[in-house]
Amino acid sequence: MSQNRLLILLAIAALLTMVALTGCTTTVVQAVGQEEEGQTYNFDAEAVTGLNRRFGQPLFIFDFAPEPFDKTGFTTIGVFNPDGAEPLPLTAETPDEAILATFVDPFVDELVPQPVAATVDPRWVNVPIRDIETWTTPDLMTRAALPSQLAGPVVGLSQAEPSGPITKGDWLKASGKMTIQCTPQGNSVTIRVRNQVPNRVYTVWMIWIDPAAPRFIPLPLGGAPNAYITDEWGNAVFKRDLNFCPVEAAEEGVEGIRLAFFDAHLHSDHILYGGVPLPLFAGFPPGTVLQPHLTWNLGAGIPQEVED
Repeated sequence: MSQNRLLILLAIAALLTMVALTGCTTTVVQAVGQEEEGQTYNFDAEAVTGLNRRFGQPLFIFDFAPEPFDKTGFTTIGVFNPDGAEPLPLTAETPDEAILATFVDPFVDELVPQPVAATVDPRWVNVPIRDIETWTTPDLMTRAALPSQLAGPVVGLSQAEPSGPITKGDWLKASGKMTIQCTPQGNSVTIRVRNQVPNRVYTVWMIWIDPAAPRFIPLPLGGAPNAYITDEWGNAVFKRDLNFCPVEAAEEGVEGIRLAFFDAHLHSDHILYGGVPLPLFAGFPPGTVLQPHLTWNLGAGIPQEVED
């Protein structure tokens, strides 16, 4: 082999070695960069028939909390019963065409400091979801069910279309995806929902559990207002910046309080109540004017098997 050819081969070998080393270094730099950029978490929602409830059963158990807060939640929907004062139970065997109605779960009174389920006005129970009353006068003294937009008066109150009965099949086809980003630069959440009740008002809540008190604490996700309005197909996007990482709060807690889950609630009376989900101690317990529809478990709860 000539000396020139040997020198050329040695030069090529050196070049290949430099390329290989450069490639390895780039890979390490990218990996370090990814850690510095933070983490992205994706979660799928579950359609629910109450707060942490599906067909009357808890979806998650929170073993860090004492009873009854380890089963924090309650049912908020039943089946409209035209022949009685109380709604029928909503179960996995209930036909998809069954019309949904308001339901107040007695278990609520196990979780709040004063009775609200036991003292609820019977006229707020077993009401089809579309017929729930809303305020209709400026003094907030009168509530009435609204006619549909297409059947109502031109100069008068009505509710947006579609306004027909909401069935079990309609309700349970809802779905949602959530993306949480936790970075040194900041934290954010993006929620995309599909097939919820079209053209209706929803709010998104963080449900915290304080095991020492014990108590559960609903707070507006990302601060108030925490609302979105679905489009004509029941779809919507909700985005907020956050001052904490929800996944870390679910795993480790904040000052002893754990983040249990996120929930999207239908305001079936078309009213938002600011920093609280509903007027709990003003005669409207959960299930009367508000129904949780989707939930996202962030890891704090132990999933339970629920019959579908």
